This record gives sequence, C-alpha cells and structure tokens, in this order.
Amino acid sequence: MDPLSAFAAAALTQGVKFLYRQAGEFLSAWRARRPPRALDAPDGVTVTRPRPLADPPGEATVQLLEQLQALVEPIQSGKIDAASPAARATIEQLRDVVEAALQAPVRFAGEPPRPLKISDIHVVAERVTGRVAGLRADLAKLPGGSEISRVDVKAKDVHDDVTGVELI
Repeated sequence: MDPLSAFAAAALTQGVKFLYRQAGEFLSAWRARRPPRALDAPDGVTVTRPRPLADPPGEATVQLLEQLQALVEPIQSGKIDAASPAARATIEQLRDVVEAALQAPVRFAGEPPRPLKISDIHVVAERVTGRVAGLRADLAKLPGGSEISRVDVKAKDVHDDVTGVELI
C-alpha cells in the first residue's frame, strides 16, 4: 500500500470511529434529556463550528440514527472493511445524520470539500424596516457543486427590502 493510500485508510478509520461515538453521544443525551456535546475530533477528522441540536429532531430521525449506528458498529470495530462500497454508503448516511445533528460539516483528511446542500429555509417576518434575506451566500466561498433550493420568505408590513436568496 502506498503512503497516500495508507493515510486515506487511516483517516477513514478515525472518521468512522468518530461518527460512531458522536452518534452514541446524541442518542444517550437525547434519552437522558440533556444537551449533547460535540466530541473532540481525532487527528484526520475536522468538524467546523459544531452547534449540537439540544433536542432530537423527531422520533424517525432518532430511529434512523440508532439503525445507522448499529450498521456502522462492525465497520468501526474492524469486522467489516470500511473501504467496501456498502460500508462507504453506510458511513456516508451516518455522516449526513451526524452533520445535521451537529449542524456542522465533518470532513476526513485527504478528501476534497463536499458541496453544500442548502434547502427548506422558511423565513416569516411581521414587520421589516431594514433588509431581510432568507439566505445570503457568497458564491466564491461555496464549494463547487453546492445546491440551494426551497427558500421561502413571507413578510408583512415591509418598509425596505425583502429577498429570498441573495447571492453575492
């Protein structure tokens, strides 16, 4: 195995273990009705500005997180090769749920920035006396392939400027 492949494999292994532990932290915190904490990311894993959800988003999400954590257990313990296609798909699903609960991206060393998927933004304003935007984004700072969809802004008594999506 070349050094770069060994590095990528190590980063994946550390990433899987982190996702598994973070999922466990969310599940135990939500069951105990306490705010979950963002775990320290190991070498090879970067979590940018985590803001863990204090309350579970819904029973279906909690059940999905439990199922994905159970599926990832044999991967993180080394019983199943983390690089296999089925394992990678399961890891990505768990990462998506953990990222949503952390409200922060989780990136493994050596992988390119992943595109952002921003959707279902709903802004309701009763009185606007300044500028309001449902989403304001700097295109130059978004990773390639990023997607923005379903932004809804409703405002009453508007005295200035209301924008659904403002791209700068």
